Amino acid sequence: MGDRELKILIIGDRFVTHQLFREAIERRLARVGQTASYKVVETAWPDDPLKDIEEVREAVGDIDAFVSLVGDVDIIVTDYGAVTRRMIAAAPLLKLIAVARGGPVSVNTKFAESKGVRVVNLPGRNSRAVAEFTVGLIFSQTKRIAECHADMKRGVWRGDCYRFENAPRELPGLGIGLIGFGSVGKLLSPMLRGLGMRVLAYDPYVDPQVFRDAQVTSMNFGDLLPQADIVSLHARLTSQNQKMMGERQLRMMKPSAHLINTARGGLVDHRALHRALKEGWIAGAALDIYDVEPIDLTHPLLECGNVTLTPHIAGSSRETALRSADLIAQEIARFAESPYEPQG
Repeated sequence: MGDRELKILIIGDRFVTHQLFREAIERRLARVGQTASYKVVETAWPDDPLKDIEEVREAVGDIDAFVSLVGDVDIIVTDYGAVTRRMIAAAPLLKLIAVARGGPVSVNTKFAESKGVRVVNLPGRNSRAVAEFTVGLIFSQTKRIAECHADMKRGVWRGDCYRFENAPRELPGLGIGLIGFGSVGKLLSPMLRGLGMRVLAYDPYVDPQVFRDAQVTSMNFGDLLPQADIVSLHARLTSQNQKMMGERQLRMMKPSAHLINTARGGLVDHRALHRALKEGWIAGAALDIYDVEPIDLTHPLLECGNVTLTPHIAGSSRETALRSADLIAQEIARFAESPYEPQG
């Protein structure tokens, strides 16, 4: 396509900005001799929360404004900006939608495919950031760092945490159970083994040899829960595993165990978790994601002293943003070298 200028709409945000996208695209296109012109929009995410927009989920943006821009574009580049049926229908020249997130739930992929528009996304783009953040939550929760910090800010000196019965365990020898062994789990396991922890994992979709190569003990879900000192969730949310951590599963965990969730809020029954924390079924929990975001200020979990809560930031790192922009640029350069025409 080098003989014709590509027209690209970039829907950036305050994480992967339109400048990052454009700089990466220009670098990659220069290598293949392709020119492009750009239209750019900057949304307010992550300062503004994600929401359902028309028929797509977890998105941001003004669809009417986007529709007014897509009429002559070949490519739409987006991070969390919505790409709806209405936008795709208004873009007769559209051939490629490049989405810089792991799951393209903010794009109507079925309608795009029906129009012959290819959709590419970036599974695992922030896996290292999530893995590192999970380690941070493990330390924060098991060493009661966040809990004591919150009390100190309220003027409460927690000397009681040095009592023998309140003192934390050291990590070497403790068992951590990873629920899901995809890109995050694979990066996380050597970090945990480096801390001397025994790494257990449940993932029915992973070949047993993968666990052996990673020096991880593969277990059934029901066997893992009562053996793990920490249970950390890293599974994708599906209709089959919705609220997989409910009352029955939480009661199977050790009373001294902690639950970590940096995956999806829908994996946990939060009402059951609240009871578990209040009634002592488990020792504590650390959560970065919720079933509804932002979390309501009246949510009962906010009353629990034995829970660490963060505002869905596990996947954030500068490297993730830069990597996302460059990987999307590589997809566009590949398209420029071997374009195809949309159908329908």
